Amino acid sequence: MLKGKKVILKSMEKKEVPTIYNILCDREVREFDGAYLILPGKDYIIENFNELTSGSTKYLTIVNEKGLVIGYMTYRECKDSINVYSIGITIGKNFWSKGYGQDSVNTLLNYLFLDRGAMRVELEVVDLNEKAINCYKKCGFQEEGRKRNRYFIHGKYTNVVIMGILKEDFKE
Repeated sequence: MLKGKKVILKSMEKKEVPTIYNILCDREVREFDGAYLILPGKDYIIENFNELTSGSTKYLTIVNEKGLVIGYMTYRECKDSINVYSIGITIGKNFWSKGYGQDSVNTLLNYLFLDRGAMRVELEVVDLNEKAINCYKKCGFQEEGRKRNRYFIHGKYTNVVIMGILKEDFKE
């Protein structure tokens, strides 16, 4: 369990799948989190939870100060490097612009840099997701490049921004 200022990040449990699934099914959330990918059914995820969560990607539930599950984060060590991690975050739209994203990202960065020995953490974000990009910049991430026409949304292709932060740039 990782404690931030506003959130707790903890290993995802099977009982949290229905709440996380409902967050993922929200149209506005889906726009920036695999918009046109078809989600497996909730029952399938529950039945195969242990298998789905036992790989190299770690799943963390985000719980706010009121004890509500508001989203989840993922992290994994990149296959082609040592101490380089890739992260992702999804938060329910009712909890956007309340500082939960920034606190969640900072809490996970603190863990990865100080406890796991990370040298670099990276992520990818749709260029239309300005709120997320601003959040990542506040956490110290820098834009490192773009994948042009990588994401299909609203009937057209748009870019994905590649962002990263190095250990020496991280401020606790």
